[in-house]
Amino acid sequence: MITEDIARAFAAAIRADDAPANQALWADDIVSLEPHGGDGARVEGRAALLAKHVWWEAHATMHSFVTEGPFVFGDQFALHFTMDVTMQGERVQAREIALYTVRDGKIAEERFFSEVSG
Repeated sequence: MITEDIARAFAAAIRADDAPANQALWADDIVSLEPHGGDGARVEGRAALLAKHVWWEAHATMHSFVTEGPFVFGDQFALHFTMDVTMQGERVQAREIALYTVRDGKIAEERFFSEVSG
């Protein structure tokens, strides 16, 4: 698949909340980068990213989640997420731009740029 095909399939899986479909597009050595420090700021590999998703599901209550895109350029694509979420008792509105890099037909890196308001 070319980057545009992967981007469309990934965005559709995110919108459908289809974890197996979006995870099937990950490279085994995928790297995930978050803008905050500490645990989870950088995770490497499929197993570590799955654990990150399990943590998120256990700690976040999603009230709404909107995905825009994909926006494709070369071997990368971006998605824009808008969410209303409660974490650790605090409800916040957040916007993220997620930048994905494709290598050998799989998503090799995801990098998040976030804006959060209370």
